[in-house]
Amino acid sequence: MWMMSMMSMRRDRMMALLAATSAACLGSCVNFPTAAEAGISYATEVVRWPAELECLNSATPPPVAKEVLDQGTFTVVIAGGDDAISDADWPSYMPSWGHSKNSDRHLLFGQSCFWRSPRTPASCVGDDCRSIVEFDQHSWVELSKIHAVDCVPSTDDCSPQSVKPGQLAVIVTEKCHELVFVGDVVELAGPDGERAIMHATADGVVDLDVPLPAGWSLAQRTLTEPLVLHPYGGGDGERCFYNIIRDQRAQSYHQVAYARATYP
Repeated sequence: MWMMSMMSMRRDRMMALLAATSAACLGSCVNFPTAAEAGISYATEVVRWPAELECLNSATPPPVAKEVLDQGTFTVVIAGGDDAISDADWPSYMPSWGHSKNSDRHLLFGQSCFWRSPRTPASCVGDDCRSIVEFDQHSWVELSKIHAVDCVPSTDDCSPQSVKPGQLAVIVTEKCHELVFVGDVVELAGPDGERAIMHATADGVVDLDVPLPAGWSLAQRTLTEPLVLHPYGGGDGERCFYNIIRDQRAQSYHQVAYARATYP
């Protein structure tokens, strides 16, 4: 009996270690290519957003987004479907091997409209626009796909989960998602006309003093009217691209102005 108890304790510890290792691997174990290495290039022109669209999410975002990365496909999934993980179970949830939690995403936008998962065609209708996967006894909706990560300034050890002071990680993401900001927003500005709007923090606290690359700055401003963001890539949304920028404090931004007519 004692031996079985010891074996059970060792197994539980091993499972906890594996889960903790998986959770840490988003930055240290996943080698994201740069946009150039991945062959990713898109027009920095907003897609034509459908005039009549059935949003696949509630218009009002949750306080914290529950996101998990599939490390094999670079697909980000979010809690959804019939067996979505609850808010109460999320803090203690440890993903199985091959999956890792995103840092907590305390959301700053007012409303959003999720059009479709990356693998579904632009001609999809209703629930056919949503790809659902199941693992760890829960259901998840495919929200976005990470294609590449570039860093400013560029380094060989660029990682979105371990951004260094004075550095920014630019996560090239495919995501058909409308975001609406109202009131006060935080804007990140670059030296060549780049601009991005902060959409999430890791702890619910905005830090305007985070160290940034040379020529970049942060400022808070008040919108006089709602700011509606749509993805980039031009055309009818066959491909929906966003650059998601992350700083050393894990504050995240959607890029809304680029230095050139194409990225990168």
